[in-house]
Amino acid sequence: MHDEFIDLRSGHLSSESFWPSFTDIMTVVVMIFLITSVVLMVRNWELIDQLRASLLAEQQASEVIRSTTEENATLEEQLAQAQHEISVLRMQLMQSSEDNTMLSNELANKEQQLVVIMSDNQKLQGALANTEQQLSNLDSQLQQVIIDMDKLSSNYEKQSTELKETRDKLVILSEEKEAQSRQLVSLESDYSSLKVKYDKLVKPARTAKGKYVVSVNYQKIKGKGRIRFKDAGETEFHTISMKQLHSKLVALKKSHPKKLYIKIIIPEDSGLSYNEAWEFMKNTLHTYDYYYQ
Repeated sequence: MHDEFIDLRSGHLSSESFWPSFTDIMTVVVMIFLITSVVLMVRNWELIDQLRASLLAEQQASEVIRSTTEENATLEEQLAQAQHEISVLRMQLMQSSEDNTMLSNELANKEQQLVVIMSDNQKLQGALANTEQQLSNLDSQLQQVIIDMDKLSSNYEKQSTELKETRDKLVILSEEKEAQSRQLVSLESDYSSLKVKYDKLVKPARTAKGKYVVSVNYQKIKGKGRIRFKDAGETEFHTISMKQLHSKLVALKKSHPKKLYIKIIIPEDSGLSYNEAWEFMKNTLHTYDYYYQ
Protein backbone atom coordinates (compact mmCIF):
# COMPACT_ATOMS: atom_id res chain seq x y z
CA MET A 1 0.00 0.00 0.00
CA HIS A 2 1.48 3.36 -1.04
CA ASP A 3 1.48 6.37 1.34
CA GLU A 4 0.94 8.86 -1.48
CA PHE A 5 -2.31 10.71 -2.18
CA ILE A 6 -4.38 9.64 -5.17
CA ASP A 7 -4.25 12.18 -8.03
CA LEU A 8 -7.91 13.21 -8.66
CA ARG A 9 -7.19 15.32 -11.74
CA SER A 10 -9.27 14.44 -14.82
CA GLY A 11 -6.22 13.29 -16.77
CA HIS A 12 -5.40 10.60 -14.14
CA LEU A 13 -9.01 9.69 -13.24
CA SER A 14 -10.44 6.27 -14.07
CA SER A 15 -13.61 4.48 -13.05
CA GLU A 16 -11.59 1.81 -11.19
CA SER A 17 -9.55 4.17 -8.93
CA PHE A 18 -11.95 7.12 -8.44
CA TRP A 19 -14.56 5.60 -6.08
CA PRO A 20 -12.20 3.97 -3.55
CA SER A 21 -10.14 7.16 -3.35
CA PHE A 22 -13.21 9.37 -3.04
CA THR A 23 -14.63 7.10 -0.32
CA ASP A 24 -11.36 7.35 1.64
CA ILE A 25 -11.40 11.17 1.39
CA MET A 26 -15.02 11.41 2.48
CA THR A 27 -14.35 9.03 5.39
CA VAL A 28 -11.45 11.22 6.57
CA VAL A 29 -13.59 14.39 6.29
CA VAL A 30 -16.44 12.82 8.30
CA MET A 31 -13.99 11.55 10.93
CA ILE A 32 -12.48 15.04 11.25
CA PHE A 33 -15.97 16.49 11.59
CA LEU A 34 -16.93 13.94 14.28
CA ILE A 35 -13.66 14.37 16.21
CA THR A 36 -14.02 18.18 16.11
CA SER A 37 -17.62 17.90 17.37
CA VAL A 38 -16.57 15.58 20.20
CA VAL A 39 -13.71 17.91 21.17
CA LEU A 40 -16.07 20.89 21.21
CA MET A 41 -18.62 19.02 23.30
CA VAL A 42 -15.98 17.86 25.79
CA ARG A 43 -14.53 21.37 25.93
CA ASN A 44 -18.00 22.84 26.54
CA TRP A 45 -18.62 20.35 29.31
CA GLU A 46 -15.31 21.27 30.95
CA LEU A 47 -16.15 24.97 30.67
CA ILE A 48 -19.59 24.40 32.21
CA ASP A 49 -18.03 22.40 35.02
CA GLN A 50 -15.50 25.17 35.58
CA LEU A 51 -18.27 27.78 35.50
CA ARG A 52 -20.30 25.81 38.01
CA ALA A 53 -17.24 25.38 40.19
CA SER A 54 -16.53 29.10 39.92
CA LEU A 55 -20.07 30.03 40.80
CA LEU A 56 -20.04 27.56 43.65
CA ALA A 57 -16.71 28.93 44.83
CA GLU A 58 -18.08 32.46 44.52
CA GLN A 59 -21.13 31.51 46.54
CA GLN A 60 -18.93 29.81 49.11
CA ALA A 61 -16.66 32.83 49.17
CA SER A 62 -19.64 35.14 49.58
CA GLU A 63 -20.89 33.01 52.43
CA VAL A 64 -17.46 33.03 53.96
CA ILE A 65 -17.32 36.84 53.54
CA ARG A 66 -20.75 37.25 55.10
CA SER A 67 -19.88 34.91 57.94
CA THR A 68 -16.50 36.43 58.58
CA THR A 69 -17.06 40.17 58.05
CA GLU A 70 -16.52 40.70 61.64
CA GLU A 71 -13.37 38.64 61.86
CA ASN A 72 -9.84 39.97 61.82
CA ALA A 73 -7.64 41.15 58.96
CA THR A 74 -6.55 37.65 58.13
CA LEU A 75 -10.07 36.85 57.04
CA GLU A 76 -10.11 39.99 54.86
CA GLU A 77 -6.92 38.76 53.23
CA GLN A 78 -8.58 35.38 52.60
CA LEU A 79 -11.54 37.21 51.06
CA ALA A 80 -9.22 39.20 48.82
CA GLN A 81 -7.52 35.97 47.81
CA ALA A 82 -10.89 34.40 47.07
CA GLN A 83 -11.92 37.39 44.96
CA HIS A 84 -8.62 37.16 43.11
CA GLU A 85 -9.26 33.49 42.42
CA ILE A 86 -12.76 34.33 41.24
CA SER A 87 -11.30 36.92 38.88
CA VAL A 88 -8.85 34.35 37.58
CA LEU A 89 -11.68 31.86 37.07
CA ARG A 90 -13.76 34.49 35.27
CA MET A 91 -10.82 35.21 32.99
CA GLN A 92 -10.48 31.49 32.34
CA LEU A 93 -14.20 31.36 31.57
CA MET A 94 -13.81 34.24 29.12
CA GLN A 95 -10.90 32.48 27.45
CA SER A 96 -12.94 29.29 27.28
CA SER A 97 -15.79 31.24 25.71
CA GLU A 98 -13.45 32.71 23.14
CA ASP A 99 -12.04 29.24 22.43
CA ASN A 100 -15.58 27.93 22.05
CA THR A 101 -16.39 30.71 19.56
CA MET A 102 -13.22 29.96 17.60
CA LEU A 103 -14.04 26.25 17.51
CA SER A 104 -17.59 27.07 16.39
CA ASN A 105 -16.19 29.18 13.53
CA GLU A 106 -13.83 26.40 12.54
CA LEU A 107 -16.72 23.94 12.61
CA ALA A 108 -18.74 26.27 10.37
CA ASN A 109 -15.79 26.50 7.98
CA LYS A 110 -15.50 22.71 7.94
CA GLU A 111 -19.22 22.42 7.21
CA GLN A 112 -18.83 24.93 4.37
CA GLN A 113 -15.89 22.95 3.00
CA LEU A 114 -17.96 19.79 3.28
CA VAL A 115 -20.75 21.44 1.26
CA VAL A 116 -18.21 22.47 -1.41
CA ILE A 117 -16.78 18.94 -1.49
CA MET A 118 -20.26 17.45 -1.85
CA SER A 119 -20.99 19.88 -4.72
CA ASP A 120 -17.72 18.93 -6.40
CA ASN A 121 -18.62 15.30 -5.82
CA GLN A 122 -21.92 15.75 -7.64
CA LYS A 123 -20.13 17.44 -10.56
CA LEU A 124 -17.58 14.64 -10.68
CA GLN A 125 -20.35 12.05 -10.61
CA GLY A 126 -22.06 13.80 -13.53
CA ALA A 127 -18.79 13.98 -15.46
CA LEU A 128 -18.10 10.35 -14.65
CA ALA A 129 -21.56 9.32 -15.86
CA ASN A 130 -21.01 11.22 -19.13
CA THR A 131 -17.57 9.63 -19.52
CA GLU A 132 -18.96 6.16 -18.88
CA GLN A 133 -21.72 6.80 -21.46
CA GLN A 134 -19.15 7.95 -24.01
CA LEU A 135 -17.00 4.92 -23.25
CA SER A 136 -20.03 2.68 -23.70
CA ASN A 137 -20.82 4.33 -27.05
CA LEU A 138 -17.20 4.03 -28.17
CA ASP A 139 -17.14 0.40 -27.09
CA SER A 140 -20.30 -0.29 -29.11
CA GLN A 141 -18.80 1.46 -32.14
CA LEU A 142 -15.57 -0.50 -31.67
CA GLN A 143 -17.46 -3.79 -31.52
CA GLN A 144 -19.33 -2.86 -34.71
CA VAL A 145 -16.05 -1.92 -36.42
CA ILE A 146 -14.53 -5.25 -35.35
CA ILE A 147 -17.55 -7.11 -36.75
CA ASP A 148 -17.30 -5.14 -40.03
CA MET A 149 -13.56 -5.83 -40.19
CA ASP A 150 -14.18 -9.54 -39.67
CA LYS A 151 -16.77 -9.51 -42.47
CA LEU A 152 -14.43 -7.60 -44.77
CA SER A 153 -11.58 -9.95 -43.93
CA SER A 154 -13.78 -12.98 -44.61
CA ASN A 155 -15.02 -11.47 -47.90
CA TYR A 156 -11.46 -10.56 -48.87
CA GLU A 157 -10.22 -14.09 -48.21
CA LYS A 158 -13.17 -15.52 -50.12
CA GLN A 159 -12.64 -13.15 -53.05
CA SER A 160 -8.89 -13.84 -52.98
CA THR A 161 -9.59 -17.56 -53.17
CA GLU A 162 -12.07 -17.02 -56.00
CA LEU A 163 -9.61 -14.71 -57.79
CA LYS A 164 -6.86 -17.30 -57.46
CA GLU A 165 -9.16 -20.00 -58.79
CA THR A 166 -10.20 -17.70 -61.66
CA ARG A 167 -6.56 -16.94 -62.46
CA ASP A 168 -5.75 -20.64 -62.42
CA LYS A 169 -8.67 -21.25 -64.77
CA LEU A 170 -7.53 -18.39 -67.02
CA VAL A 171 -4.01 -19.82 -67.11
CA ILE A 172 -5.42 -23.24 -68.02
CA LEU A 173 -7.73 -21.69 -70.64
CA SER A 174 -4.85 -19.62 -72.02
CA GLU A 175 -2.68 -22.69 -72.29
CA GLU A 176 -5.54 -24.57 -73.93
CA LYS A 177 -6.13 -21.65 -76.29
CA GLU A 178 -2.46 -21.55 -77.25
CA ALA A 179 -2.49 -25.29 -77.81
CA GLN A 180 -5.64 -24.97 -79.91
CA SER A 181 -4.10 -22.05 -81.81
CA ARG A 182 -1.05 -24.14 -82.54
CA GLN A 183 -3.28 -27.00 -83.63
CA LEU A 184 -5.34 -24.60 -85.77
CA VAL A 185 -2.22 -23.22 -87.45
CA SER A 186 -1.03 -26.74 -88.04
CA LEU A 187 -4.42 -27.74 -89.43
CA GLU A 188 -4.55 -24.63 -91.62
CA SER A 189 -1.09 -25.42 -92.91
CA ASP A 190 -2.10 -29.01 -93.57
CA TYR A 191 -5.34 -27.82 -95.15
CA SER A 192 -3.50 -25.35 -97.36
CA SER A 193 -1.08 -28.03 -98.48
CA LEU A 194 -3.92 -30.43 -99.16
CA LYS A 195 -5.93 -27.74 -100.94
CA VAL A 196 -2.98 -26.89 -103.16
CA LYS A 197 -2.55 -30.54 -103.95
CA TYR A 198 -6.27 -30.93 -104.55
CA ASP A 199 -6.44 -27.86 -106.76
CA LYS A 200 -3.53 -29.19 -108.75
CA LEU A 201 -5.43 -32.43 -109.23
CA VAL A 202 -8.85 -31.03 -110.19
CA LYS A 203 -7.94 -27.70 -111.78
CA PRO A 204 -5.65 -26.67 -114.55
CA ALA A 205 -2.43 -25.06 -113.43
CA ARG A 206 -2.56 -21.35 -112.58
CA THR A 207 -0.74 -19.43 -115.30
CA ALA A 208 -0.08 -15.86 -116.17
CA LYS A 209 -0.24 -16.56 -119.91
CA GLY A 210 -2.86 -14.42 -121.61
CA LYS A 211 -3.79 -12.77 -118.28
CA TYR A 212 -3.76 -9.21 -116.98
CA VAL A 213 -0.87 -9.43 -114.53
CA VAL A 214 -0.44 -7.05 -111.56
CA SER A 215 2.22 -7.34 -108.83
CA VAL A 216 1.75 -6.72 -105.09
CA ASN A 217 4.78 -6.48 -102.77
CA TYR A 218 3.96 -6.83 -99.04
CA GLN A 219 6.36 -6.48 -96.09
CA LYS A 220 6.72 -4.97 -92.63
CA ILE A 221 9.09 -2.12 -91.85
CA LYS A 222 9.57 -1.12 -88.18
CA GLY A 223 6.42 -3.03 -87.25
CA LYS A 224 4.20 -1.29 -89.87
CA GLY A 225 2.92 -2.96 -93.03
CA ARG A 226 3.99 -1.52 -96.40
CA ILE A 227 2.26 -2.35 -99.70
CA ARG A 228 3.82 -1.61 -103.07
CA PHE A 229 1.81 -2.06 -106.28
CA LYS A 230 2.82 -2.40 -109.92
CA ASP A 231 0.12 -2.44 -112.62
CA ALA A 232 0.46 -4.23 -115.98
CA GLY A 233 2.66 -2.24 -118.29
CA GLU A 234 4.40 -0.38 -115.41
CA THR A 235 8.10 -0.88 -114.77
CA GLU A 236 8.33 0.27 -111.13
CA PHE A 237 6.42 -0.31 -107.90
CA HIS A 238 4.77 2.55 -106.06
CA THR A 239 3.65 2.52 -102.43
CA ILE A 240 -0.10 2.55 -101.66
CA SER A 241 -2.31 1.91 -98.63
CA MET A 242 -4.41 -1.17 -98.01
CA LYS A 243 -7.55 0.75 -98.87
CA GLN A 244 -6.08 1.98 -102.18
CA LEU A 245 -4.99 -1.58 -102.99
CA HIS A 246 -8.51 -2.94 -102.57
CA SER A 247 -9.93 -0.07 -104.64
CA LYS A 248 -7.55 -0.81 -107.48
CA LEU A 249 -8.17 -4.55 -107.37
CA VAL A 250 -11.94 -4.07 -107.30
CA ALA A 251 -11.72 -1.87 -110.38
CA LEU A 252 -9.39 -4.29 -112.20
CA LYS A 253 -11.63 -7.26 -111.34
CA LYS A 254 -14.53 -5.48 -113.01
CA SER A 255 -12.42 -4.63 -116.05
CA HIS A 256 -10.85 -8.10 -116.33
CA PRO A 257 -13.24 -10.50 -114.57
CA LYS A 258 -11.64 -13.72 -115.80
CA LYS A 259 -8.14 -12.55 -116.61
CA LEU A 260 -6.87 -10.75 -113.49
CA TYR A 261 -3.71 -12.44 -112.33
CA ILE A 262 -2.29 -11.17 -109.02
CA LYS A 263 1.37 -11.89 -108.31
CA ILE A 264 2.02 -11.71 -104.56
CA ILE A 265 5.63 -10.96 -103.68
CA ILE A 266 6.83 -11.56 -100.09
CA PRO A 267 10.50 -10.41 -99.79
CA GLU A 268 13.02 -12.52 -97.95
CA ASP A 269 13.44 -9.89 -95.20
CA SER A 270 9.75 -9.05 -95.13
CA GLY A 271 9.52 -9.02 -91.33
CA LEU A 272 6.23 -10.94 -91.57
CA SER A 273 5.28 -14.11 -89.74
CA TYR A 274 4.02 -17.12 -91.65
CA ASN A 275 0.43 -16.50 -90.53
CA GLU A 276 0.53 -12.83 -91.54
CA ALA A 277 1.97 -13.59 -94.98
CA TRP A 278 -0.44 -16.49 -95.53
CA GLU A 279 -3.51 -14.48 -94.49
CA PHE A 280 -2.61 -11.57 -96.79
CA MET A 281 -1.95 -13.85 -99.75
CA LYS A 282 -5.04 -16.00 -99.20
CA ASN A 283 -7.44 -13.08 -98.70
CA THR A 284 -6.11 -11.17 -101.72
CA LEU A 285 -6.08 -14.11 -104.15
CA HIS A 286 -9.40 -15.59 -103.06
CA THR A 287 -11.06 -12.21 -103.40
CA TYR A 288 -9.67 -10.90 -106.71
CA ASP A 289 -7.49 -13.46 -108.59
CA TYR A 290 -9.11 -15.15 -111.61
CA TYR A 291 -7.98 -18.62 -110.58
CA TYR A 292 -9.92 -18.53 -107.27
CA GLN A 293 -13.10 -17.09 -108.76
